[in-house]
Amino acid sequence: MAPTTAQEPKRHRGAGAWLKDKWNRFKPSLSRTTSLQQPPSEGGLVASISQQDLTQGFPNKPLRKRTASLSGLDGACESHRQSGDCNASSPAKTSANGRNDNGGPEPRGPAGVPTQPSPMKVALNFTGTLLKRLPDIVDENPVKMALGLAKTIVQITEAVKDNMDTVDRRIASTFAQLTIVVNALDDPTTYDEKKNSWFREFKSTLEGEFTKLSQLSEEWLARKILDHEDEKKRIAEIFERVNEARIQFQLGTGIAVYKAVDAIQGDLKLLLLDRLKASRRADHKYHLGAKDRETLIRAVCTPGTRVDILSGAVSWANDLSSESPSVYWIFGPAGSGKTTIAFTVARRFELTGDECDTITLGGNFFCSRLFSETRTVTQIVPTIVYHLALRCAAFAETLRESGSFGVIDQDPVTQLRELLVVPWCKSRSKADFGTSNPKHFLIVVDALDEIEGKDGSEFLRALLDVIRENKLPNLKFFITSRSDPDLVARVERFEQKKWCRLQDVEQEIVRGDIAKYLYTNFPHLKDSGEMARLLEFSGGLFICAVTLARYLVVLSRHEQKQALASLFLGSSNSQKKTPSATRLLDVLYSQILTEAFEGFDTEFRINRLRVLHTFLSTPERTSTTTVASLLFPKDPTDDNTPGFPSSTVELVDDVLSRLYAVLYTDETQLVISYHKSFTDFVFDQDRSKEFCCSQAALHESLSEGCFRIMKAGLRFNIANIPSSFLLDWENTGLSEQVNRNITDDLAYSCRQWGFHLSVATPATESESLVLMLSEFLQLHALFWIEAMNLLGCVGVCDPALRSARGWAAPKDTDLARRCGEAASFTLYFSGSPASSSTPHLYVSALATWHPKGDICERWRSYFPKIPTLTTRGARAGSMLMEIDVGSRVIAVAVSGDGRVIASGADDGLVRLWDASTGKAMSVLEGHKDWVRSVAFSRDGTRIVSGSDDKTVRVWDASTGMVLKVLEGHRQRVYSIAICRDGTRILSGSEDKTVRVWDASTGEVLSVLEGHTKSVTSIALSQDGTRIVSASLDKTVRVWDASTGMAMSVLEGHTGPVTSVAFSRDATRIVSASWDKTVRVWDASTGMAMSLLEGHSDWVTSVAFSRDGTRIVSGSFDETVRVWDASTGTVTSVLEGHSDGVTSVAFSRDATRIVSASWDKTVRVWDASTGVVMSVLQGHTGLVHSVAFSRDGTRIVSGSFDETVRVWDASTGTVTSVLEGHSDGVTSVAFSQDETRIVSGSGDKTVRVWDASTGMARSVLEGHINGVRSVALSRDGTRIVSGSQDETVRVWDASTGMAMSVLYGHTETVTSVAFCGDGLRIVSGSDDNTVRVWDASAGIALSILEGHRNSVISVAFSRDGTRIVSGSHDNTVRVWDALTGMVLSALDFKSMDRDVITSVAYSQDGTRLVSGSALGKMRVWDTSTGMALNILQDHSPWVHSVAISRDGTRIVSGSDDNTVSVWNAATGMALGILKGHSDCVNSVAFSRDGTRIVSGSADKTVRVWDLHPIYVHETAPHSLGAGSRTGWLLSGNCRLMFVPSSVNLPEPPCTLLISAETPSSTVHLRHATLGTEWSQCYSPPS
Repeated sequence: MAPTTAQEPKRHRGAGAWLKDKWNRFKPSLSRTTSLQQPPSEGGLVASISQQDLTQGFPNKPLRKRTASLSGLDGACESHRQSGDCNASSPAKTSANGRNDNGGPEPRGPAGVPTQPSPMKVALNFTGTLLKRLPDIVDENPVKMALGLAKTIVQITEAVKDNMDTVDRRIASTFAQLTIVVNALDDPTTYDEKKNSWFREFKSTLEGEFTKLSQLSEEWLARKILDHEDEKKRIAEIFERVNEARIQFQLGTGIAVYKAVDAIQGDLKLLLLDRLKASRRADHKYHLGAKDRETLIRAVCTPGTRVDILSGAVSWANDLSSESPSVYWIFGPAGSGKTTIAFTVARRFELTGDECDTITLGGNFFCSRLFSETRTVTQIVPTIVYHLALRCAAFAETLRESGSFGVIDQDPVTQLRELLVVPWCKSRSKADFGTSNPKHFLIVVDALDEIEGKDGSEFLRALLDVIRENKLPNLKFFITSRSDPDLVARVERFEQKKWCRLQDVEQEIVRGDIAKYLYTNFPHLKDSGEMARLLEFSGGLFICAVTLARYLVVLSRHEQKQALASLFLGSSNSQKKTPSATRLLDVLYSQILTEAFEGFDTEFRINRLRVLHTFLSTPERTSTTTVASLLFPKDPTDDNTPGFPSSTVELVDDVLSRLYAVLYTDETQLVISYHKSFTDFVFDQDRSKEFCCSQAALHESLSEGCFRIMKAGLRFNIANIPSSFLLDWENTGLSEQVNRNITDDLAYSCRQWGFHLSVATPATESESLVLMLSEFLQLHALFWIEAMNLLGCVGVCDPALRSARGWAAPKDTDLARRCGEAASFTLYFSGSPASSSTPHLYVSALATWHPKGDICERWRSYFPKIPTLTTRGARAGSMLMEIDVGSRVIAVAVSGDGRVIASGADDGLVRLWDASTGKAMSVLEGHKDWVRSVAFSRDGTRIVSGSDDKTVRVWDASTGMVLKVLEGHRQRVYSIAICRDGTRILSGSEDKTVRVWDASTGEVLSVLEGHTKSVTSIALSQDGTRIVSASLDKTVRVWDASTGMAMSVLEGHTGPVTSVAFSRDATRIVSASWDKTVRVWDASTGMAMSLLEGHSDWVTSVAFSRDGTRIVSGSFDETVRVWDASTGTVTSVLEGHSDGVTSVAFSRDATRIVSASWDKTVRVWDASTGVVMSVLQGHTGLVHSVAFSRDGTRIVSGSFDETVRVWDASTGTVTSVLEGHSDGVTSVAFSQDETRIVSGSGDKTVRVWDASTGMARSVLEGHINGVRSVALSRDGTRIVSGSQDETVRVWDASTGMAMSVLYGHTETVTSVAFCGDGLRIVSGSDDNTVRVWDASAGIALSILEGHRNSVISVAFSRDGTRIVSGSHDNTVRVWDALTGMVLSALDFKSMDRDVITSVAYSQDGTRLVSGSALGKMRVWDTSTGMALNILQDHSPWVHSVAISRDGTRIVSGSDDNTVSVWNAATGMALGILKGHSDCVNSVAFSRDGTRIVSGSADKTVRVWDLHPIYVHETAPHSLGAGSRTGWLLSGNCRLMFVPSSVNLPEPPCTLLISAETPSSTVHLRHATLGTEWSQCYSPPS
């Protein structure tokens, strides 16, 4: 039997394997016919064959008529010929040596004339050779066999190409086509036979046809002669079928590939649309519905109009030369036709482009006030980027790879950089840019003035800066907007620019264009007198013509004539009075308003005009329902008022319908004017006459409407939030509840009452509005903050209330103060993580807000079941907000309007923050080293920064783009300033100079030299005439700003001067120094006015308040101090930073202070409280003894600071300080009834104190040396004391009289205790004995001897039958209290010379716990003396031990600064309580065993909760891994948020009592949280 082998994997057996087996049988016969075979070419078979290789040298003869055509081949060849791949060459040339190009002899006839071979010879030379070679190329895989066959054909062709007829060439050509396919399929990874049906069919055809070819070969070999015509036909048919299969395979695969590619491109399009959120309505191709077309005009220019402008735009766009500008800006006044021009350009380059165009439309954005998506600036870049990606595949792919879609909600500068500049420049290297003629794209952005606020101009400014800096290749931008002087100046600075001022277009051209427009809209008036008058009436403004068309189109022709007659009459009268460009537009608007309001009595006319004025004056678009609600209080009697519609909403709707020519509603039913020119007209008294109004009175009325709506609509938990444990984003039903319960008019009133109030009639003239504001602050203001947080507008609250304070101040200072307090509270909430969960407005913010102002105290009174916070060491101005920067902050500044904070950090970045929420607005990148100084220009449009990279940079505050880089300093730039008018920039440097720069050109105007060391700080006087500088040379110098000459040198500081500032009136200078002082100087004389001392480390920064009454300073002592500028006294100390304070600044209104620190934070403080930090109460020496009261509500502590203090065990506030001892207090205890406290001291006295009043009730004097131990009898009538004078004394607790003196001990009495019945006393002494005394007679009952060293502790068992004593002889002994016999001795001799330091009995007396000097603790059975457990976790030394009342737990305090808690039964450690910074001297349990009190040599007392309600949430953080987030958690539930400034102890410590460290305690047990949170509110009765 043959040996077995491992079975090989089963392979697919295809036609190739079958053919190979078939042909193996013919190899012997084939080997005898090798004379026709050619030797293989050197190097083996040809690796790849092109179509040109196969056809080169073929005679170009027509096909024989009888030969079938190979389908698809002709077209393929023709295609190859056109592309240069197919070369129909002439017959082979003959070389000089008589051989053809293939190296063979040239056949010749008589006289050397070449002869043509016979047909039989030709067939034999090609077809026969092919059939004979076939067996050698058979392969298992038919595809590989096809490749081998093709290669063989090439070899035969090269050998016999002159002996081939047309069929031979067709066969060869077929396999040339086939080779291209099989080469691609040679790698099995390129195709999947199972999934590709085309491949399976192709393979099947190959197998079948090769089988037929095999049969033909067998027949040929059998006959040895070839029937030329028949065999050749059969071979041709085989190859034709192979070719047809190849064509079908290629076609099917091509279609599949096309579908796959199309699907991929489709997916990419969907991805980009989803991620970019492009605006559909902003696209010029967007089809406007009938409603939209009435309000939004997008149309191409009327044929024949704007010819020159359009021609110029088209020429510019098609000019691809390097001299052609990248931007074409069309700007002009309102109504000049900018949008129509832009629309025409966009259509021209996308839909109706010329074949000669060199550029195509790449993207477009048509701005419009109609829709939110078309008036929001952050939509522009994503939309044009999406359009561009659809047209440029390389850009789309790069955009997808970049993954920068997260910036779609960021500022336009970031969007431009991340979505356009970076991916566009990267995509240049891809296929789209690899050609010699890359594509160029045009971007059209129209009507930027339609973007909300000033965002449109800011976007254009950013775009111009991007283009100037990045020079985006192959992109051109066509922009339209109203003119902006700043933008005009910016564009003028471009070396290459193209713009068109529409107001500069010749008047005749404009009139001609308007005429064509009017002819189109009023063809029946063409060549009429009315048309001529219309042209004159339009006055060259397209908006006038458009408004005319809108006004007249709804009228019949007869009515049109009447309306025009009236207009023309009015215009003729107006022309006599106001010959201006807008006079005729005024006539038109007047006509429209007259018709809308005619026929109404005065009262009703006024009401309708108020509706119109409200439509035009609200800061956001409003609906008719909102306007009705604002203007008309809901009153049932309105339905019966003559002249009014049945509903006030119907009245407002009626006004809107009458003003159809100038007003319309968008898709959300918000009212909008067609053109701003109408608003300008209405509110210009000289133009609109009787249709104008007093805007102050209007806004007073709207303010009252807002307060009325808020009073009626606002309520607690308005969104019915189910649980305070949820963040708002986790509440899936919140959005629906907000929409349902906060109506549109209520939402508007919440957002805009502050605006209306700020421009309303002054408070001094509006008593009713003052009363409404005051009433609002009582409680509804709190509900308003809640609603604003739900609306996502909480950042508006602080500015609104601060504005209200300014409005109220002239009338009512108390009301203004309350507005300010409410504003501070609002910022405290809005800038806190608590705002991420609306219930925490109450649960966290209101609960932890510690200023005791009227407003918040009143608000808190309605919420009795929110958590409470007790703060020890309350600060002066409270910290309102903490901003985590992530890097050390070196500089900070506040914008003039107080809305933006700028910071400079050691990472080289300038960051901008929203001052109302603390959220990052933008990051300004460019500096390469620390940013040392930042400043805002007065108008807030620019930011200047100085850096260690030796440069000064000027930034656009809105876009974040660098406007200028000022270079010239040779070393670090420490300080910068910008003058009031913004024309000059100042910088101070480590190079000892001050430089003055021209802000517009960046040129140096002057260099001030004189300092001998680095210039650290500079400032400019308000009038710009003087400069002050500070230096490390310890001096302050004052300079003349115009001449650069030094005016004075202020000397006095003893250390480097770090900061200087002028007062606003420039009469004083303030300076800060490393000498830890702040100095105030007379600016004119240079004399020192005052010296401000208080900081304990370098003072780094100073600033004056705007009114000059206060100075703020920051120091490396981690504090910010506020000083009274006139007296030099400290008014506030602001603590909270955990590292040096580097920079401070006042807000413009001086109500806020902003500080920066190396702790990587920026903090905002309330500067208006003005209460100096309270003095912290606490021991100033080590705490030696502590105890709980029986009910657990109080703690008593004795200290080496000679005081006894009583504390509230819940809040940590000191209830009484018992002063009288003149030496350290060694022992304290409560009486059983808790009415008295007894203390013993090293001053030789025992004192009894009234526990409620803290008054000393008696001083027990008699001992002649220090008292070491005191104890009270259970009934509280007697006190026993042990002293270093070797005596035990018994005292009457009520009178303080000595009842008896017990003599007997020969050394210090270390410990005393009463028996439970008070009849006996036990004492321990350094004389090694324990003595039992009759408490009444004062005689010794027994002397218990056995200890060999000092007895340090004694105690009776609870039933009085046993006594326990602990000694330095390392034993604890249990004695029979009656006989004095030793019941058990707990021997510590095996403890390696350890020393007993503390012992305690269990309540039932069955166990005893001991602590030792080596940190070991043992639990003993008092009856047997056996050690039950050994507890070892402390390092030496255990100072104090105690057992809980129920005997289940043991607590110990040690030299290792920790308190340890143990399971008394198992000896397992339950927890190690860390927090003390020095040895723990005393520990005790509360009566219920849930809390532990500890006293330490670190001078603090701590209370520990063994079952804490909360833990601090920690998370990885830039300030350090594991830092607190501020959330208190119970499981996964967020109980409340507590800011870091509150200084909560780390659980389980719930109370810290210290004279040095401020701390707080939070109380949660009474609070209703989670699903019960809404019960925290108690509505006013």
